[in-house]
Amino acid sequence: MATEERVIKPHKNIDVENALNVVRPTLGNNAGVALYRLLRLVALEDIIGRGASGAAYLAGKKLGVSLGLTKLEDFLQLCKDLNIGIIEVPVATETKVHVDVYECVTCSGLEAVGRPICHFEGGLIAGAVQTITGRSARAREVTCIGGLGDKTCGFDIEIG
Repeated sequence: MATEERVIKPHKNIDVENALNVVRPTLGNNAGVALYRLLRLVALEDIIGRGASGAAYLAGKKLGVSLGLTKLEDFLQLCKDLNIGIIEVPVATETKVHVDVYECVTCSGLEAVGRPICHFEGGLIAGAVQTITGRSARAREVTCIGGLGDKTCGFDIEIG
């Protein structure tokens, strides 16, 4: 029996395009909300502690920027395609945007835990807004379905 030699390639970061290249002929490309929540809300908080919220925000923001979107409509479509939630933008000015997320992937259906928990979504929105506007953006979660018992996860985005 001949053994094949495996060529080891140099390490490189996994980019958005590569991460979205899902090949699972039997199981398909959906792993489920429960798996995401177990990773994001249980495992990461257990390993990192409350600092997981900052890491989730930064990860979301980095991803939002790396998407390179130029139109709000493209971001809204991506959120729909990835089932992040139903997103509405009821308020938008030159320096502030408010975004509401219904059926948020991170928390919709959870019992309230007494604090906002959708830091990844806030970062993702801030990163996308930053790229779309070409100006710095920062998100603050002001309402949260599973964190605070609100009807939406609401984010105030400050545009610098």
